[in-house]
Amino acid sequence: MAGRVLWNVEHLNLEIGRQTLFRDAAMSVQDGERVALVGRNGCGKSTLLKIIAGEEQPSTGDISVARGIRIAYMPQTFEPPAGLTVEQAVREGLAYFDSLLKRYESLPPDSPEHDALEHQLTWHDAWLPEKKLEITLAKLAVPDPSRPCASLSGGELRRVMLARTIISEPDLLLLDEPTNHLDVETIAGIEEFLAGYRGACLFVTHDRYFLDRIATRIIELDNGKFFSCEGSYADFLAAKEEREYAEDQAEARRKSFLRREIDWVRRSPKARLRRNLGRLKRYDEIAAQSAPVRTGQIELVIPKASHLGNKVVDLKNVTFSRNGRTIIRDFSFEFTASHKIGIVGPNGAGKTTLLKLITQQLSPDSGEVFVAPTVEFNYIDQARVELNPEKTVCEEIGEGHQTINLGEERISIWGYLKRFMFEDERINTQVKRLSGGEKARLTLAKILKGGGNFLILDEPTNDLDLITLRILEEALADYDGCLIVVSHDRYFLNRVCSHIIAFEPDGSITTTVGDYEYYAQKRAERLAGQQEAERKRREEAKPGKTPPSTPKNPPKKLSYKEERELESLEVKIAETEARIAEIETLFSSPDFFTLHGRESPALQEELEACRTRLDECYVRWEELESKKEQFK
Repeated sequence: MAGRVLWNVEHLNLEIGRQTLFRDAAMSVQDGERVALVGRNGCGKSTLLKIIAGEEQPSTGDISVARGIRIAYMPQTFEPPAGLTVEQAVREGLAYFDSLLKRYESLPPDSPEHDALEHQLTWHDAWLPEKKLEITLAKLAVPDPSRPCASLSGGELRRVMLARTIISEPDLLLLDEPTNHLDVETIAGIEEFLAGYRGACLFVTHDRYFLDRIATRIIELDNGKFFSCEGSYADFLAAKEEREYAEDQAEARRKSFLRREIDWVRRSPKARLRRNLGRLKRYDEIAAQSAPVRTGQIELVIPKASHLGNKVVDLKNVTFSRNGRTIIRDFSFEFTASHKIGIVGPNGAGKTTLLKLITQQLSPDSGEVFVAPTVEFNYIDQARVELNPEKTVCEEIGEGHQTINLGEERISIWGYLKRFMFEDERINTQVKRLSGGEKARLTLAKILKGGGNFLILDEPTNDLDLITLRILEEALADYDGCLIVVSHDRYFLNRVCSHIIAFEPDGSITTTVGDYEYYAQKRAERLAGQQEAERKRREEAKPGKTPPSTPKNPPKKLSYKEERELESLEVKIAETEARIAEIETLFSSPDFFTLHGRESPALQEELEACRTRLDECYVRWEELESKKEQFK
């Protein structure tokens, strides 16, 4: 059963310069939906979110909004809140609940509004705003609440802004590229949160795993119109193909009709034409109809890699530390010409450091980095190449030249940019007027023209639309040089990579032959094996599980002190097991984060300490009990 319509628009029109973003378009969002908005870069996705949030106005459009709903919006780009700490920034999102509490406390208990406010505060579990703040910070792994926002990395700041947006639990949540710059663990946490979100959510994303797990419906914005599809990303692609096939068939029939009518006009005498004005009018109407517009296909150009020998780059027992912290310890790996390596891991784990060691921008504390003389690196770090906002797209790529060399091929700058889906009017547009996705595409064009036979891409998928991502994946899969990709896009890694280097949360680095899905499967099996081994070790340490060893020397009777120790050990074991059971029960409680969110790290530490102490008690208990049994 469909929920109530929260936001609806019909006859939406908006033009910016010569570009038409919306052409008599219509769409709506219903209560409880999680809608993914997709489309090529620059088509107007972010503009639509701003219109819904009330930050921009369309040229025309009949907009209706459900009465009394709250809308919260997280844009794609933002500046750190000036002068605020993490906690202060997130706390700004609680202003709505603070106002409800103040209003509730000022009303007489018997008033109807008092009851309504009580229901609303209970529904949102907002009686204790500070507790709600703690829970939200813990769920999204937000950095130290006391840190200034100005000191945060891009990924850390995005988590803070996301927390500030969702903490008020709006009726309609608008998220523009919420997973950009975030690691896989954090993205998984956001997926879990949104999967259980009770309000509606409209989000723009390029992360196809995220889209598949969260979206209940996909809306494509294509050439100014909205097309809706329920189901997965695969369902969306199938529906899009069917729609375009039907449009192409209809266009073929239209052209066939026009050809027949033109032939009729040419063969008919003027007297007959005067008697068939209706037929001529119908011809004019059909001729005035527009053919379906198809988005130009991007053709990523990666220059052919020059020859690489059998040995490319070899890392042997590399260790690197900074500010007293060991980032990489005793790591070895040999890169070959056929390698397509994906590097994954939490933000700040050391992925970019590894890239700089490979390219010899940094020197290891110990170990060796060998780079073959034939290697030509093409590496742009995460800060990416600087784009001059005042230059046009053509000027930015051309850098004073009219042509560009791509290996043995020489093409015009205009032709090169056409391959990256820049239309004529966009090629002459200033960089500052491009959308975020168009800037990402321009940056990619600037990187790839550099050639090289060892290509390193650090977060290449951020801000790219799904069309560009698919073609980039195909181009990289066909690349004949050595490739390293640092990315949190699991779908992208699966399609491109044949090896995974993973920075694990415990500080270790693992290497796996296969795509990301295979790595994730093996990691899950490895963790399950470690947990099972730990369980068996604790089980075997219990009384009666380990046979007493045969003493080499004649046994001695327990001393008085050992007798007292044995008695106290039995008490300690019982108390420790009780405490372990108590903590484990807390962790498994459904309202754990509500009641103990901030205590989670301390409780985890105490649990590990209790398990260690229990193992030590069992070992000592077995020694004393075995000694005692020999004298019975």
